[in-house]
Amino acid sequence: MSQLTLSQTIENVQALIDSGNGDSGRLYYILECLKNNRHLYRSDQNYLEKKLESPINLEEKSESSAESYFLPKIQELINSGIGDPGRLQHIFDMISNNKTLYHSDAAYLESKLNEPIPQQQVETKIISEPKKPEFVSTPPPKPESEPKINRGTMPKGWNATPDYTEVEKISNDIRKEEEKINKQKLISNEIDAHRSKLTQLMSHRKEYEQKVTQEKATLEAQIQEERLKIETQTKLSEEIIAQKEELAKVKKERTKIIKNINSEKTKITKELSQQKRQLVQAQLEQEKIEKQVETEQILLAKMIEEQKSRLLEQASIANEIKSKQNELENAKKDYEIIVSQVNAEKAKFAESEKLKNLIKSKEADLIKAKEERLNLINTISEEKELITKKAKEEKERLKSQEKLAKQLKQEEKAYESLKKKREKTEQQIKLKNQKLKEKQQKLKQQISAKDKKLKSLNEKISTKTTKKPTSKTVKRTKKKSS
Repeated sequence: MSQLTLSQTIENVQALIDSGNGDSGRLYYILECLKNNRHLYRSDQNYLEKKLESPINLEEKSESSAESYFLPKIQELINSGIGDPGRLQHIFDMISNNKTLYHSDAAYLESKLNEPIPQQQVETKIISEPKKPEFVSTPPPKPESEPKINRGTMPKGWNATPDYTEVEKISNDIRKEEEKINKQKLISNEIDAHRSKLTQLMSHRKEYEQKVTQEKATLEAQIQEERLKIETQTKLSEEIIAQKEELAKVKKERTKIIKNINSEKTKITKELSQQKRQLVQAQLEQEKIEKQVETEQILLAKMIEEQKSRLLEQASIANEIKSKQNELENAKKDYEIIVSQVNAEKAKFAESEKLKNLIKSKEADLIKAKEERLNLINTISEEKELITKKAKEEKERLKSQEKLAKQLKQEEKAYESLKKKREKTEQQIKLKNQKLKEKQQKLKQQISAKDKKLKSLNEKISTKTTKKPTSKTVKRTKKKSS
């Protein structure tokens, strides 16, 4: 498609305004920009190309150097207010549209610019202005001069009687001429009135043009403001779109972080369940150990009662031995040995009581260890509750996820430290249980050894008691026989 020139676009825009096709205000603004060689915005150019359905070439070169020389000067005169702005605008439009100038307009322009217009540049654009018909008062016809009469001679065809008809014609002609003069005076008065009206209309037109220029300036300022607002709105919309994209990214990151947190929570719950199982197993082991300790305590109590019963029997035997001291004088030494042995056994029994006291103290230590373990379990449960609360707070506070992650790490460290402490306490409990078992075994061995010694002593005492009455019976039998 062929591109439209500047003059063609101006004519087409004027035709669009006249036909009412499109936004008249915007088209007036585009027309003023094209006439004054102002820069058109890209949006206005696209709008105009859509309306005209053809591309536009606004970079049109002037056909002659006269246009490029005179147009800016005429624009300066219009802007400065020197001269008639309406006439100067008309001259500006005529030159910009490559139309011919009237001679009077060329003379007016020369008078305002104070420099002659070169004939080579302007002669193609200047034509003589059609003269307005001027009402020229035709002078009344002069009466024909009477033929000079030379004195002494008479003209040919002279009659002494005057020609009244010719006089009447002349007088009628004079009257007619006077009437014409009066009419022309009236016409001139009317012309003067029309001229005054014209001057008033010109002044009104100038004022109206000034108002129009002011309104144009305000409209241009408003249009520029609206365009700036549109640009700011487009920037804001772009920023909003970018923020939406960032929001989507943040949401994706948040979902990823939530997934990671959930995975970490599942891991922690699994570890907690495993630790609970381990704690339950430890509790079961401790209960087994406690049952074993209780059974051993019961056995020890039974052994002590048996020892008490045996000691009572030994006391009764000692009383019988005292009653039979007279009969057992020979066995005093043996008896003293037995008493010393009994004292030694008493000392050993005191040692066994000391061991019982130690067992009781160890039991108290075990109870303390149980209490510590319960405290650890309570602290673990409290920490679980804190973890659940913190998980809820993490859901509510998605913005402070990094801080929460750090807190989780710290809690994991604390949890690991608690794990280590619990493992240490369990190891200590196991060591204490092992030591108690070893001590119980030692006590059992000592008690069994003492029981063996007591049995051997009882056997010795019983054998001695049986031997002494037999010797007495032998002596009695000897005496009787003698």
